[in-house]
Amino acid sequence: MASEVEPDWATYRLGDFFHLPEGRKRHGKYPGTIIDEYYKRTSSRSDYAVMREVIDDVRSIRGIETPKADCCVVHLRTGDIIDTSEFSVDQTLEKKRYYQMDEKGKYIKAKWNQYAKTMRYYVAVAKKLKKLGIRKLEFSYRLDFTPFPDLDRSLMFGRVGDHEKSAEYVRKINDFFIGESFEVVRYDSKDADHDFIYMCNSGFFVPSGGGFSKTIARMVKLRGGTVVSNRR
Repeated sequence: MASEVEPDWATYRLGDFFHLPEGRKRHGKYPGTIIDEYYKRTSSRSDYAVMREVIDDVRSIRGIETPKADCCVVHLRTGDIIDTSEFSVDQTLEKKRYYQMDEKGKYIKAKWNQYAKTMRYYVAVAKKLKKLGIRKLEFSYRLDFTPFPDLDRSLMFGRVGDHEKSAEYVRKINDFFIGESFEVVRYDSKDADHDFIYMCNSGFFVPSGGGFSKTIARMVKLRGGTVVSNRR
């Protein structure tokens, strides 16, 4: 299961590879990863039973820790979808924003295309967490996550492609929860597989947008955990 070759984490899209046909075709390019091990065990997509087995096996081999029972893990989708967006961080937090465009240059207004959550979303989350008696949080995110380099629109919108906007987005959400009397515990993000396994073992989990977060939320539920969002 282990590999001496370091995977190309910059192009490794775990959520997409798990749910879309390209995963079965490309998993060999990422030796030793969760996705590579998954497709060695099955040729079917989106098989959560097999994925759960892979997660447990890899966690055991790598000795990956699990979140504390009284702590909620909050996944934030940062990186390209914020850094190269035409919208400021305040605009992103203000209302739903989309990232990928169609051939006419118009935003695809679909749920899967709304990655970064708004402040209204986190206000609803904070209320639910208080009702659950959860007052401790840790954030998991990658500021440098850029899985779609061909969609980098930094030049189009006058962005330099750094990660200052992502950092600002994280900071404002962090400050909001502190202002709501939550304790924020530091979590040092590692590689995508490590973070994925860690979040899948959450007792309480707050998803962001995107297939990666959606897959984690489903796994958390299957493992008996609680997913907290703005849904009723």
